[in-house]
Amino acid sequence: MIKKTLIAGGIVAAMALVAGQAFAGECSDDQQSAAGMLAAGIGKDAVSKVVAVTGKQMVNVENCEFAGGKYNVDFKYNFLAADGLYWVEISAKFDASGGGATSKVTKASPNMAAAEAKAGVKLAAN
Repeated sequence: MIKKTLIAGGIVAAMALVAGQAFAGECSDDQQSAAGMLAAGIGKDAVSKVVAVTGKQMVNVENCEFAGGKYNVDFKYNFLAADGLYWVEISAKFDASGGGATSKVTKASPNMAAAEAKAGVKLAAN
C-alpha cells in the first residue's frame, strides 16, 4: 500500500513539475500590457534609424515571457510616418522598466524595405 502511494505521489509531483515548467515565464495580462507599452518605445527607437514615426502607433504582442525581471517579447509594431503606414515584426528583450533593451527586426513591410534601401540601413533580413 505504501509503495502504491509513493508511486502515485511521485507521478502527481512529476506532472505538477511539468505543468509548472510549461507555464513558467508566460506573462500575466498585466505584464503583457506593460510589455506592450514598453515595446512601443523600443519599436519606435528601432525604426527611427530609417523612418520618422509621425502618427499613431500600435503594438500587437505575439509572444510574451517574463523571468528574472526581464521580458522576452515578440511583437508587431504598426506606425504612421509622413508617407504612410509601416509595420515591422520585432523580437526584443528588456527589463521591467524598458531598460537594457536589445531588439531585432525579423520582418518588415514592403515600404519599410524600400525605406531601408533609401536610407542605406538594413533593419530586417526579409
